[in-house]
Amino acid sequence: MFDAAIPHAETAEARWVVWGRSASAVVIVFHLLWILPDYRPAEDIPEEARSAPTLRLMTTNVFFENADFGPIAAEILAADADVVFIQEYGPEIESALFERGAVEAYPYRYIAMENQYFGLATYSKLPLIDAEAPEAGGRPFIRATVDVLGVPVRLYNVHPTSPGLGEGFAESWNDGWRDITDAVAQETGATVVAGDFNMNQHHRWYRQLKSDGMKSCHEERGRGNATTWPQMRKLAQIRLDNIFHSREVVCMSVGEGHGQGTDHKPVIAELAILTP
Repeated sequence: MFDAAIPHAETAEARWVVWGRSASAVVIVFHLLWILPDYRPAEDIPEEARSAPTLRLMTTNVFFENADFGPIAAEILAADADVVFIQEYGPEIESALFERGAVEAYPYRYIAMENQYFGLATYSKLPLIDAEAPEAGGRPFIRATVDVLGVPVRLYNVHPTSPGLGEGFAESWNDGWRDITDAVAQETGATVVAGDFNMNQHHRWYRQLKSDGMKSCHEERGRGNATTWPQMRKLAQIRLDNIFHSREVVCMSVGEGHGQGTDHKPVIAELAILTP
């Protein structure tokens, strides 16, 4: 009797093996569908963009607990961007930048402090028109316009609250992104949104920006798998720092800097501004 039961047991075990393999295959397929968009090739650059005026933009979270702001200040100046977005801005990074010539290099500056030591700054070689600091989810963002050879370009320097800092922060994060995306959706010309998004490409607000017609520089240039945080670790990195733009702009190139002393890599993009 015992021997007769063996074929039945083997059959049941075989079914469990088949079921397990099938379940694993389903998981693998869904995982591939989830990550494959990050590996899409770069889009073709339209011919009109090749002769269009350009705006070089850098965005960097300098990390307010940075032990030495000198290296990141030097990197910002060396990047020679037309406009620099700085998150977690405070007196120490300001001093480090001024010591290295930022006053002369970037005569136009707009600062929005969330508190005495923590805020945002937009440094520009071009005049900042209509610069302001509305609030989104209780945290300021900087909105301004620059003129690029006669074409107005609307700039958003953003750093919404992290969704994972504790009770109440997820609500502030959602409120912040709701306010930002609502504002961006109302823009009618060339628009750029950049900064520390505190989200990766799998969040709903990232998808909302794309649904509203904005494009990711990293995805456009075939670098959707690029990462920026936490830059001191080799594994489990994600991309929190992004540059998005409207259809009136084409991203010609995008890359990451070193971000020495910070926990984020800076992002630098060359943006072609199409003539209306």
